[in-house]
Amino acid sequence: MRTGVEPIDQQLPPSGVPPGYLVLLEGPLGVGKTFFAYCFVKSALDAGAPAAVFAIDALPDDVLDALRSRGVNPSEVLIVDGFYAPTERINKMKLWNKSRLDVLDTRAFLDKLAELAEYVKNGLVVIDSLNEVILRSSNVFELFRGLKIFAKYTNNIVVGIVHTDVEDVANTLALAEHLADLIIEAEVDPNLEQMGLFMRRLRIARARGLRVSHDWVHIDIVDKKVVEVDVKALLRDLNRRMAEMGIKTE
Repeated sequence: MRTGVEPIDQQLPPSGVPPGYLVLLEGPLGVGKTFFAYCFVKSALDAGAPAAVFAIDALPDDVLDALRSRGVNPSEVLIVDGFYAPTERINKMKLWNKSRLDVLDTRAFLDKLAELAEYVKNGLVVIDSLNEVILRSSNVFELFRGLKIFAKYTNNIVVGIVHTDVEDVANTLALAEHLADLIIEAEVDPNLEQMGLFMRRLRIARARGLRVSHDWVHIDIVDKKVVEVDVKALLRDLNRRMAEMGIKTE
């Protein structure tokens, strides 16, 4: 299955991510991981595959709005409400009764996945994000093993978003991320950031059984699509403009 993120798809085989893979989208907040995951959702639906999104970091209605803005028909996606509410009265205010996850511990989460197995078989499941589940888990190996088993035996691709700028999550993730089949990392280029340039970059950090480049690819989001950026050309143009303005660069 294609990811819908062209700079990543160019590095993968023509058929894309193999079915049965556990995929992690890792990186700090604000680098576009959710956007990339929703590209994956649209790509799955375009290929005729079922898709589900666990809305843990956002309200289900907000997730639907975001998907709709990317050209996704909301009726084609199953949204599981995992936006935890501390009381039942508050929970009822959301008016969401299609599919709900009331507890975010590992076993309840995996049981909900198993409940959806027939609906999403041969399709895609996006978990946005795994952070709260990881933080509530007493054994992160149980969580990742459960995700791998689910992906493998439903012929599904499971995409888990992880915000790695949360120290406790990053430390816990380091113990079990070797269980993931594909890891895509996203970040702001630290060298360009020192120059005052906000430039995101992606790379495939792990790809089980696939020959891929592990080099960083600089990207931008243009017209709701992820495109590769030629940083060398960008810097040449920047230096030229600064020279025209009489500003010397080292």
